[in-house]
Amino acid sequence: MKTLATRILWTVSAGALAAGIGTQAQAQAATGDQAAAPAGTVAAEDTTQAPADDDIVVTGVRASLQGAQAIKRNSAQVVDSIVAEDIGKFPDNTVSDALQRVTGIQVARGGGEVGTVLVRGLPDIETLINGREAFTGTGRGVALQDIPAELVAGVDVYKTNLPEQIEGSVSGTIDIRLRRPFDFDGLQIAGGARGIYSDKRDKWSYVGSGLISNRWTTASGQEFGILIAGSYNKRRYRDQTAFNFGFNPLNAAAGDNTLIPDTVGGLVTDGDRTRPSVNVALQWRPSSDLEFYADGLFTGYRQDYDVDFFVGLPKAGTVTVNTTQDGSAQSSETGNRPVAGTITTRNNFTITSKQTFHQKTDGYQANFGTRWTPGKETITAEITYNKSTVRSRQYVLDTAFTVPQIDYNFNAGRTPAVDFNGYDITNGAALNLFTLFDNRNAADSTQYAAHADVQHDFDGGFLKNFKIGARWAVRKGSSGGTTTGGYGLGSVPISGYQNATTNSYDDILGGRVGIDRFALASSDFIRSNIATLRALANRPAGDPPFDPAQVFSLKERVFAFYGQTAFGFDAGSIPIDGTLGMRAVNTATDLNAIEVLTANGTTQLLPISSSRNTLDLLPSLTLKIHPTERFLIRGVVGKAILRPQYASLNPAVATVETGATGNQGFIGTQSGGNPDLRQVKSTNADLSAEWYFSTTGSLTLAGFYKKLDGYIQNYSSPIAGLNSAGVAGNYLFTGPQNTKNGELKGLEASYTQFYDFLPGPLGGFGLQASFTLSDGKVDDPLRPGQRQNITPVSRYSYNLVGIYEKYGFSARLAYNWRSKFTDSYSDAFAGGKIVVQPIAFLDFSASYAVSDNITLTVDATNLLNETYHDNFGTTSYEPRDTRQYDRTFGGGVRFKF
Repeated sequence: MKTLATRILWTVSAGALAAGIGTQAQAQAATGDQAAAPAGTVAAEDTTQAPADDDIVVTGVRASLQGAQAIKRNSAQVVDSIVAEDIGKFPDNTVSDALQRVTGIQVARGGGEVGTVLVRGLPDIETLINGREAFTGTGRGVALQDIPAELVAGVDVYKTNLPEQIEGSVSGTIDIRLRRPFDFDGLQIAGGARGIYSDKRDKWSYVGSGLISNRWTTASGQEFGILIAGSYNKRRYRDQTAFNFGFNPLNAAAGDNTLIPDTVGGLVTDGDRTRPSVNVALQWRPSSDLEFYADGLFTGYRQDYDVDFFVGLPKAGTVTVNTTQDGSAQSSETGNRPVAGTITTRNNFTITSKQTFHQKTDGYQANFGTRWTPGKETITAEITYNKSTVRSRQYVLDTAFTVPQIDYNFNAGRTPAVDFNGYDITNGAALNLFTLFDNRNAADSTQYAAHADVQHDFDGGFLKNFKIGARWAVRKGSSGGTTTGGYGLGSVPISGYQNATTNSYDDILGGRVGIDRFALASSDFIRSNIATLRALANRPAGDPPFDPAQVFSLKERVFAFYGQTAFGFDAGSIPIDGTLGMRAVNTATDLNAIEVLTANGTTQLLPISSSRNTLDLLPSLTLKIHPTERFLIRGVVGKAILRPQYASLNPAVATVETGATGNQGFIGTQSGGNPDLRQVKSTNADLSAEWYFSTTGSLTLAGFYKKLDGYIQNYSSPIAGLNSAGVAGNYLFTGPQNTKNGELKGLEASYTQFYDFLPGPLGGFGLQASFTLSDGKVDDPLRPGQRQNITPVSRYSYNLVGIYEKYGFSARLAYNWRSKFTDSYSDAFAGGKIVVQPIAFLDFSASYAVSDNITLTVDATNLLNETYHDNFGTTSYEPRDTRQYDRTFGGGVRFKF
């Protein structure tokens, strides 16, 4: 902690010193055209003064940072933005990759990219495209990585909302802005291609994109514009994991409480993913005060991936405990029970598993709108249609064999290590068919939405404008899935089938696990022989039908009305402006599902139907105080709501029975939703001090506080039930619950500057630095009176981005770090939770403008070859996952005419 604090203080001090030197050396120019204020902002004049003889057109990284800074400075609320440097040139490979550089954003990586994006540590972000709600399947948001970065003009991260903005998150709103034809002066043709090499997959991927846009003016003065853009992204990746799972007593009935994992192993995920997308935008301006526009967007997602899975079962044999970990028996987190360090297991029953998946998602958004300015009024109206379909297919074939002797080390530098004592685990002839999992899932969602707004501008005085508006939206979603359990195959030797086996990847985590290569079924065999496997499992021919207990539908109707006014006045010589307003939201939902009830040894499927109707009043007040032209103080207070995810409301229960994995204490695990979940509410306060010492230079400090009511987290607890053999016992059930009182508070600091005052080539250097402190706590719903950390909030995170841009060359070296965080809670885990250790990534990108029309690019990600670690509880005795991801190296070309 001392080292972290020292680094932060050094960065802030150095940044402040450099900022002061730079300001004294020169005042940078402000461009004549302000960056367009995004929806939901109240534009203010950029008062940065420019030298009279400075008429430089700013491009590249400087233009990107200048545009982002103008949006932040002019906005009424708290917002951070990313602006594309040029057509097809976003700062990183995907939208989610780029967002990790934003102050207050925390991310998680996997599958060759940034997947999870958190605002100040909180998930469930409201995602918008051009200010309109967007989603995938029955989720509330859209996967940000599914939006092609090549088509994006900018991304705005709203940490507070105005009444005019769509509600739906207590963490924040991310609005992705796509391009339109009136963004350009005339004909514009642009595109690019890039190849990407993934080192662990040892394969190349590619991305191609193109855009054509034009606008015309008729003799009568009418303007027309059309833009067509497309992108195709093909990515190949490999993730690797070694794991321990479920530290439980070796034999509690016999008095041996030594904790040993139920499973130990390794897995490799090889994925082939494609994302096609098309964006079409039309604009028509029949007169200077009237405009019509129409937008259409298609985003697709196709993924085929295989998981090669080795599952060691340490307790499924004759166990000798060789060592226990020093101090583990004195730890309260282990229940004062010793944790095994190394064991020897003889005649160890063992499993390998081939898991093969196919996923397909299609998303469509269509929009038609108008904007009319008859004098002092501005009238806008839009209608929007959203549709999303998600399909998933999964085959899993487990194969089993027995190893004469296995030596396990559960904590070889936070990673398990397995020694087979000369046994040939690459021998496919030794495998027996064991279990088949045959699953498919589907989710569909459609939405119709419309809104209208009227703004009246005043000529002067205290009130600047007044705005009212209304929004109506109806969304229908449904999902279905098959039974999640597996079907026994009778331990038939796999050697009776031709070409049925293969070997896994041969260098898991650089050989540290000892499972460098193992035999398992092949994907081709499973897919081409699925009918045979179904017959062997005594299953009906054909695709399995949906389980009635997994079918779920929900209809949601939202009507919102708001009113807000912008005001301004001078307190002596100090200008003050702000907005005040209220948004009233009525949400009505109808839910239809099947609930599984087990009582007195019998299980029933009961149809359930419920309706709810809630009214929420969301007031908001923002104030901006301008002590000087370059310094402002911003304060925002307001309320927000978060509706539960559709899937979280689904009471369907997925059950997995305990196999031959030793003494777990449960007959299986279950997971499902909670139809009684209520909305999360928050009361928010933000305060910031912002110094804009140049058009691309700023130093800001902000504090935030959220009082949370009903924050949703997953919890695990035992419930009674019967397994398929009729044996009574407890299942470990995991599902979402509303917590009670909670709060999230923290600080954000950021600094950006180009050191143009330095002589010669040194004048091309720049720096971005940001730091976030987030502290989140909620009441534990299972233990009254106790508090716990909010998942998955990291207490500390920071970014350091070194920049160079001069002589047509541009480069960025970006370092991203986040501290440990709690992933999940469960009473089944020693320590009661899973804790993820700190993780950091270093990425690089560079480009060179060969001419005004051609630019060459190179980039690299995960240069440090970072290793992910997590563990059960806060001690080091029970490590869980060790993961590594691809390093990627890419190069390409961009063009525009």
